[in-house]
Amino acid sequence: MGGIRVLDSAVADQIAAGEVVERPASVVKELVENALDAGASHVDVHVQGGGLERIAVLDDGGGMDAADAVLCFSRHATSKLRVADDLRCLRTFGFRGEALAAVASVARVTLTTRAADTEVAQQVRVEGGRVARVGEAGAPRGTRVDVEDLFFNTPARKKFLKAARTEVGYVEDTVASGALATPSVAFRLVVDGKTALDLPAAPTNVTPEHPSRIERTVGCLGKHLRPHLFPFVGQTELLTLAGHVVAPLETRRDLAGVHLSVNGRPVADRGLVQAVRTAFRTLLEVGRQPIVALDLAIDPELVDVNVHPRKAEVRFADPRRVHGHVIGLLSDFLSRTPWLKAPAPARVFTLSSTGAPAPMAPTSTTSAAPVDVHSYHQRVREALARADAGSNARGLAVPAAGTGAATSFSSLRVVGQVGGTYLVLDGPDGMVLIDQHAAHERVVFERLRAARTQTQAPSQPLLVPLQVELGALELAALDDDGARALLERHGLVIERFGPRTALIKALPPGLSAKKAELITRDALAELARQGSAGALDERLDALCARLACHAAVRAGDALAHEGVRALLRDLDAIDLGAHCPHGRPVVRTLRFHELAGWFDRR
Repeated sequence: MGGIRVLDSAVADQIAAGEVVERPASVVKELVENALDAGASHVDVHVQGGGLERIAVLDDGGGMDAADAVLCFSRHATSKLRVADDLRCLRTFGFRGEALAAVASVARVTLTTRAADTEVAQQVRVEGGRVARVGEAGAPRGTRVDVEDLFFNTPARKKFLKAARTEVGYVEDTVASGALATPSVAFRLVVDGKTALDLPAAPTNVTPEHPSRIERTVGCLGKHLRPHLFPFVGQTELLTLAGHVVAPLETRRDLAGVHLSVNGRPVADRGLVQAVRTAFRTLLEVGRQPIVALDLAIDPELVDVNVHPRKAEVRFADPRRVHGHVIGLLSDFLSRTPWLKAPAPARVFTLSSTGAPAPMAPTSTTSAAPVDVHSYHQRVREALARADAGSNARGLAVPAAGTGAATSFSSLRVVGQVGGTYLVLDGPDGMVLIDQHAAHERVVFERLRAARTQTQAPSQPLLVPLQVELGALELAALDDDGARALLERHGLVIERFGPRTALIKALPPGLSAKKAELITRDALAELARQGSAGALDERLDALCARLACHAAVRAGDALAHEGVRALLRDLDAIDLGAHCPHGRPVVRTLRFHELAGWFDRR
C-alpha cells in the first residue's frame, strides 16, 4: 500500500478548527461576526469559566429556517457567496463557511434560531462535529448559539491557553474591537453573571464628533481616556479614515490600544498598524505605542480579505499607496492638535553663575504666536542627523572608567539647556549634548536594578490611596499573587478594590502620584502578557525600565543649575552604557573639527 491516505473527516475537521478556533476569544469573534451579518441590532455575549465552560452569543438578526439550521454546520456552507467573483467585492464579515463547523468539531454546540416569518424556533445540537439532536423550541426572533466544553475532545489544546481571567481579557478585547467597528449595534458582555461591557448603539451614520460615538469609544477603551480623545475624519481620493485618536499624553507599552478596521471589519493588519505608528513617530517615547480607534473605508474591490484563516489581515491592491495616505492624513491631523501647542514662544536658556536660568530672546519675532514645541525639537534632531551624516568622525562621549576627572561629566562646563530637553556642555574635544530624560532615566534604572539585592524596595505610603480603573488583562495580573509580589518588591503596592478598580496604596520613591495610574496600568499589562514564561531577570529589567521612564525628568522640564550638576554627578556614578534602558542615546559629542567645518574654519 502507498503512504498517502485520505484523512478521517473528524481529524480533518479538527485540523480546520485549529486554523479558526485558537482560544475562546476566537469563538466569540466568529459568532459575533455571524450575528452582525444576520443584521442584528443587539448582540449579547455570555462567558463562563474563561469561555471553556460556556460561551453564548445571542442576536436579534434574521434567523434561519429548519433546513439552514442544520446545513450551517457543514463545512464550506455559507450564505455570503454564490460564485468565485463574489470574493472580489466582499461586504460581509463571514464568508468561508467554516466558523460553525470548526467550533462544533471541538465543542458541544446548541443552535436555537427563529426566522421572522416563522412562529417556532429550530434547535440543533452538535457534539464534536456529530449532529446529536434536531427539533423545535420556543425562542424570540434571531439566533442563539451556546458553546459548551470547548476543546473537550482535544484536551492538548487547553495546555496552550492562559488563566481564565486572561482568556476573558482576550474575549473583552474581541468584543470591544467588534463594537468599535460597528457603533450602530448595541453590545453587552456578561462574564460569570456580571456585566463587563454595556455599550448602547449609536445612531446610524453619525460622525465621530457625535456624543454617542464618543461614548462608544470611551466605553471600549476606558473612561480614563475621555479627556484625551479627539474625533478624527480624513479623506483622500482613495480612502476615508475616521474614528478617534487619543492624544500622545496617554500611550501604551503594547499595541493593544491600536484598534483598526477596514470597511467595518476589525483587522490586526501589520502594515496598517505600522502606518499608524509612523504617523506618531515624533510624538512618542521609544517603546511607547499610540491609542486609536479608526475605520478605513475603501472600495471593496481594492482590498482582499481572503488572505488569513481568521480574516485578521487584509491585502490591498496598492498597499504602499494606502499606507502613505493613512500616514499623511494622521500626520497632518496630529501636527494641528491642541496638545502640541505651547502657551508661549520657545525660549533658549543659559545658566548663570548663580544657578538661576537667564532667558534669552524668543526664537520668534512674533512673540504672541504659540510655537509648536515638537516641531522645534524635531528641527534640532534633524540638524543633528545632518551633522552625523556629514562626518564619520562623530562619536559618543562616554566617561571612561578609572580615568581622571577631566573625562567625567561633572568636570565639564555647563553651557545651558536648549529646547527644554538637551543639556549643552563644553567638552575637551567638542560640544557635548545630553538628553536630560534619557540620562535621568538611565540613572533611575540603575538604582532600581541595584535595589534588587534588597529584600524589599522602599515604598512611600499614600495618605489617600488612589483609585484606578483597570481592564480585564490588568485585573488578571493583579489577581496573580506572584505578579503582585513582584510589584511590591519594587515599592508599588496595589490592592483589588472593586469589579473593575484597584487602589494604589504606596509608590516607589521618586514616582509622583500624577504618574502612578499610568505606571500601574503599564506594569500590570506587561506582567499579564508576559505571564510566567519570561525569565525573571528579563521581567524585572522590563519593570525597572518602565518605572525609571515615569520617574525621570521629562523633555521640556526646566532644570535649575544645581539640578543639572546633580544629574552629571549621578551619570559619573553609574555604568552608563551611553543609552537609556529603551535603547535611545543619552549623550552625543559634536567634535570641534565638525563645528569648524560648518563655519568654513577648516
